[in-house]
Amino acid sequence: MRLVSGWARRVFVLCGCPLRVTGLEHLDHEQCAIVVANHSSYLDSVVLLAVIATDYRFVANHGELLRPFVGLVLRKGCHLIVDRTSMESRVACTRAMLDALDHGTSLVLFPEGTRSGGHMQAFRNGAFRTSVKSGRAIVPVAISGTSRILPRHRRLLARSPIDVRVLPPIRPGTAAGEAILLRQRTIAAISDTLDRV
Repeated sequence: MRLVSGWARRVFVLCGCPLRVTGLEHLDHEQCAIVVANHSSYLDSVVLLAVIATDYRFVANHGELLRPFVGLVLRKGCHLIVDRTSMESRVACTRAMLDALDHGTSLVLFPEGTRSGGHMQAFRNGAFRTSVKSGRAIVPVAISGTSRILPRHRRLLARSPIDVRVLPPIRPGTAAGEAILLRQRTIAAISDTLDRV
């Protein structure tokens, strides 16, 4: 992963899109967690490849396997792939997520499920249910700037800085409906941060 991370960082430097990263201290190298980020551009996956240095696995929709570079990384890196149209695939992916966390491997997800193009869409529940079941914290990440560099329907990159803000972990409680509460707190943390950028 270090080789991929270094390559991804160099790509942004060469493209004139510097990464401005804060809050990396919230990614504890000794504690695995579930990293959850907003998703407004294809570049978001590459940004997280450049930023996260801990042992982790992406949890990605099977359609991402067709994407250039990211699809190759997903296939070669033992990341977790789910077909959301298949109940069997979703159940198997949930088991794999819990197993990865049990073995000390962090997970990285985009709970919007698809690129939003600037405005956050509703978050799916999978990451938050997994957090409650495993007892592992959610680490929210707010990414801004990527939708200006590579909007959904453009193929050419524009030059602009990218801000990545890793926010303090949100630990799951034991209350009824905790997954929903955890999702709401995560959305609020990311949304409030993006509003201040």
